[in-house]
Amino acid sequence: MVPPNDEKGSRDNVIEQISCAVKDAWDDNIDGIGIGTPGVVDNNGAVFESPNLPQWHNFNVKEVFEKRFNKNVVVENDANSITWGEYLFGAGKGTRTIVCLTLGTGLGGGVVINGKLLRGSIYSAAELGHMPVNYKGRKCGCGARGCIEAYVGRDYIIKSAIRKIKMGKKSILTEMVRNLSELTPKIISDAYQKGDKLAEEVWIEMATALGAFLAGLVNILNPDRIILAGGIAQAGEILFQTVRKTIQERSMKVLSQTVEVVPAGLGNDAGIVSGAALVFQQ
Repeated sequence: MVPPNDEKGSRDNVIEQISCAVKDAWDDNIDGIGIGTPGVVDNNGAVFESPNLPQWHNFNVKEVFEKRFNKNVVVENDANSITWGEYLFGAGKGTRTIVCLTLGTGLGGGVVINGKLLRGSIYSAAELGHMPVNYKGRKCGCGARGCIEAYVGRDYIIKSAIRKIKMGKKSILTEMVRNLSELTPKIISDAYQKGDKLAEEVWIEMATALGAFLAGLVNILNPDRIILAGGIAQAGEILFQTVRKTIQERSMKVLSQTVEVVPAGLGNDAGIVSGAALVFQQ
């Protein structure tokens, strides 16, 4: 594991960090190098639309590392990469069709259908966080309105709790932080564990929105399993129970009967294992 450097977003810095990680794990017999990256990735390994790595826009990552290491390099969107890793080695093992969501600052996701990672005709597909669920809805970080990410991301959870407190609802959250700006989903989850009704309301609203969105994907894809990964998924059973209940209520009955909603299985090693898993795509 290579710790991140302070020079965030610098192309040269990121290249060197990845190179250090490859060298640390190097073996002359390795089959290839897998890289999961934020952004949209095309079929040639070039990255586009990566807000956290702006210097990577229209940058061919595959080409750079194949020249550097003389090995086959596979580059994929990071959420797609984690989905593939979970399918091969994690909570999706033994299935054929899965949906995997990464819940954190936003919502990332990927889909495996009949053993194949879903990609578009040219670019990485399954930008699930930016599927609109309300065409007149709140503005998303991508600039569009009503994306599901705007209803389930970290900022929404925090703003929802603050809004309820400012409306006059009582909560131990006001005692758990010096200032409401210090709230995090983890603190809100801790408050729920202590029996706080406002925190419970926040999680149920968020999980209901997520479940309604997933009910649509169940109707479209009929997945064996839905996997929830990322920091927000650590909220625990209130999240999973509400999502399962909402899917049962809102998707077609025959399709909802067999789908499982489970936590991710790769834990802290998700990025490393998933990157390696990219090399083993069929």
